[in-house]
Amino acid sequence: MGNWVSQSRWRLYLLFLLLLIVPIALFAYSTSQVLKQQSENQAAAESTQIARVSAALVDEYFQQGTIALESIATRYTLGPAWEKGDMNLIAWHLQSAKSLRPDFAFVSMYDLKGTMRAIYPPQPDLLGQNFANRDWYKGVSRQLRPYISEIYQTAVPPYHPVVANAVPVYDEQGKPIAILMGADTLDTISRKLKETKIEKGWTILLVDQNGHLAAHRSSDPNMVVADSDAREVVERVQAAQDRKASFVRNGEARFSSYEAAGQTGWGVLVEQSASVLQQGVWALEKRVWLLGLVFLILGLGLSAFMGSLYAQLETGNRFIQLSVDMFCIIGFDGFFKSLNPSWEKALGFTRKELMSKPRIEFIHPEDRALTTTEIDRLQHGEVTLAFENRYLCKDGSYKWLLWNAISVPGQAVIYAVARDITGRKRAETERQEFTQRLAAANEELEVRNREVERATRLKSQFLASMSHELRTPLNAIVGFSELLADGIPGELTAKQKRFVNHIKQGSVHLLQLINDILDLSKIEAGQLEFRCEDFLVGDALPEVLSTIRPLAMMKNIQVRQALETDRRIHADRVRFKQVLYNLLSNAVKFTPKDGHIDIRCFDNGTAVALSVKDSGIGIRSEDQEMVFEEFRQVERSAGATQAGTGLGLAITRRLVEQQGGKIWLESEPGKGSCFTFTLPYGVPTEATSVAVPATLLAPAADKTRKPLVLIVDDELPARELLASYLETDYRIALADSGAEAVKKAQELLPDAITLDVMMPGGTGFETLVALKAAVETVDIPVIIVSIVDQQKVGFALGATDYLIKPIHRPTLLDTIRKHVVFRTKDDTAILLVDDDPQTLELVEETLRSAGYPTQSVHNGTEALQVLRSKSVRAILLDLLMPDMDGFQVIRHVRQEPTLRDLPILVMTAKSLTEAEIDLLRQDTQGLFQKSGSWQQQLTTEMNRVLQRGSLTKAVGRS
Repeated sequence: MGNWVSQSRWRLYLLFLLLLIVPIALFAYSTSQVLKQQSENQAAAESTQIARVSAALVDEYFQQGTIALESIATRYTLGPAWEKGDMNLIAWHLQSAKSLRPDFAFVSMYDLKGTMRAIYPPQPDLLGQNFANRDWYKGVSRQLRPYISEIYQTAVPPYHPVVANAVPVYDEQGKPIAILMGADTLDTISRKLKETKIEKGWTILLVDQNGHLAAHRSSDPNMVVADSDAREVVERVQAAQDRKASFVRNGEARFSSYEAAGQTGWGVLVEQSASVLQQGVWALEKRVWLLGLVFLILGLGLSAFMGSLYAQLETGNRFIQLSVDMFCIIGFDGFFKSLNPSWEKALGFTRKELMSKPRIEFIHPEDRALTTTEIDRLQHGEVTLAFENRYLCKDGSYKWLLWNAISVPGQAVIYAVARDITGRKRAETERQEFTQRLAAANEELEVRNREVERATRLKSQFLASMSHELRTPLNAIVGFSELLADGIPGELTAKQKRFVNHIKQGSVHLLQLINDILDLSKIEAGQLEFRCEDFLVGDALPEVLSTIRPLAMMKNIQVRQALETDRRIHADRVRFKQVLYNLLSNAVKFTPKDGHIDIRCFDNGTAVALSVKDSGIGIRSEDQEMVFEEFRQVERSAGATQAGTGLGLAITRRLVEQQGGKIWLESEPGKGSCFTFTLPYGVPTEATSVAVPATLLAPAADKTRKPLVLIVDDELPARELLASYLETDYRIALADSGAEAVKKAQELLPDAITLDVMMPGGTGFETLVALKAAVETVDIPVIIVSIVDQQKVGFALGATDYLIKPIHRPTLLDTIRKHVVFRTKDDTAILLVDDDPQTLELVEETLRSAGYPTQSVHNGTEALQVLRSKSVRAILLDLLMPDMDGFQVIRHVRQEPTLRDLPILVMTAKSLTEAEIDLLRQDTQGLFQKSGSWQQQLTTEMNRVLQRGSLTKAVGRS
């Protein structure tokens, strides 16, 4: 049998079909028979239960009606009233019966001959009519007990079908004197049947004594009872022993069950269509056949799978025979049991030769021990993956084999596959040799890299040394020549001034060359620091033009400007001015006399753009990219002198690009050049920086003593230069080393210290650390003045400010004034409270120029801390601040008894409501907005408040 099946895949399919179809068919037939029997039994049980419940409900309904009528019939006043003919009292009793039994369509009373004497609700036309022919009359007069009639129609329109519930009325001697009847409509009885919960298509039929259908209730709202006579059905069901029967009525097979409703003669017939009864059976039979079909499909799939598996096994065997990999079966005895043809191709031995000897004899002697260990692991049920050893070939050579193997201890065999990896091993050996050569080359390259790093370090040291050795004397030359030119040591002759100017111009030119080289070196090394902020181009442009205009005036060049946008830019202000100065100085250099230069600031939609356009000689298109390269200059006409190093535009492009912008050139020979660069947008703000006139930055004229500044520098010329800058406005103390600086600072307690970084015997940073570590000097402002640009280190160690040599006198004076307060006759200061640093700086300079010392804080919390520790002359307060706004500060100040009369001036950009203005009028002495030229107003208001001598609480009462 097995051989017959294995000869063809289709025979396997046929066997599976025979094994599946016959059992499925037998199972489906037997299941359908069982389901039919169970369905009929379940239907019988359900119909019987529904019939009993419904019959009990009908019987209870009729009994309730009978009880209600008997309660009226037995009233002790009803009989006498009937005998006396008191129809009013009879009508009252009938109305009472109708109220007790609202389901009655009407209640009436008859004499023993069947004549109606009273009815409620009243119907005069019926009174006096005889109803002795009614079933209810016959039943009561015959039995003299309560009786439920058959169905009949009322005597008046609309002729409702009703059921009479009649009871006899007795006199005091127990003789019948009348009949009391209540009529139930079939609609009311049908509604009562709805209280029976039915499902699955059952119909409940109410049948009277004569087999007439009185009412029905169906689970199907569309169900209609086709006939009104169910006598035959009732008789057949009553004749059946199990009280149920199947029959055909109106051409439809039905299943019925009957139950009598008590002793009334009525009954309940429960029916269901045989088709409904068989629906569940048919659904289950469908499921059974569907399940059989599923099994059949699964069987077909399984047979297809087995056939495919059989084919795959055959295919696998063929592939093993054709594979270049070496498949084998090895016995635990160490002999090959089966080999595919690849062994013969790989080793040269025949399969018979390989199977005739123990396999260990074909393994390289150096690999035998390791192979034996691996075989032991396999015999203990472990798996071998990626094991390598060498096998002997017939020509005497060896080949590397890569093994994957698994054992079957129950069969005492090992199934394994080997792959010839001799070529890969050879490639690995070659790769290792190459790696070793590459490692040697990398080591040599590393040595060269260290030499390059050393050369770079030496270059940096050389640049630093050159910066110090060249910029220091040049700084002194520039500074002292400026002093001589300004006539501070004494007036010079015209010739002396001319010579001094030559010295100054030459030293400035040399200094610019050195600065360009150092800037380029920092940019290439990524060490150039940017301190970006948001500012208006219109605020920085005058600072550059003040330097450029004198150069332009010498050649009668007109410099025009057009500011077409008020958008702020986000950039390093110093580097921005350097970029603009480079472009303008080049424009002046290459623009002939009587020419013009146009500066334009506009919004190009993505950034703020600035263009510098001149009327100079122009640049050829092939030379336009070259102008941005280092040490490259455009060739001019023969004999023309080319000043500079060719670094200005190269540095300019890198400064612009490192701040997120870009720069380009548009030029034609003879038509001038236009350099345009862009910088990112800044954050818009309501307050606009206002330039402070230079005259307002001078120290107050009414000071009683000058602040003391300690100058620390190891070079005498540098100390003398700084002293000459400061001696007009400050008292000076000098120190030539860090140790001397610390000592003098602790003795003299100066108002500020200027500190050089490059000093022998220790750096200025060590001196800064020592000053900030001492309690006496920790709060003294230290301003670093050095050639070395290490601002991050300086600020991290506590420096107040950082200036790069060479510096000019105005720059140094401005920096000192920011951190040193001039003492006035009144030693208390004005407390400035604002979270905007730019506004604070501007207000400080404005008030100090007017002779008022100031102290600045950035929020309301700091202001209250200052007020607790020292006295102030007045408060200048902003309203819009984080954490604690100006209104809260005013409230805290006015709650302190000692500060209740302290003058408070409010300067704000906030739009105030009337309520806020009234509040400020009550609690402050001055109020003005941050708009327009408020500096003069601030000075005037401060003078008014402080010079009055009266401390009022509100401006309105001043």
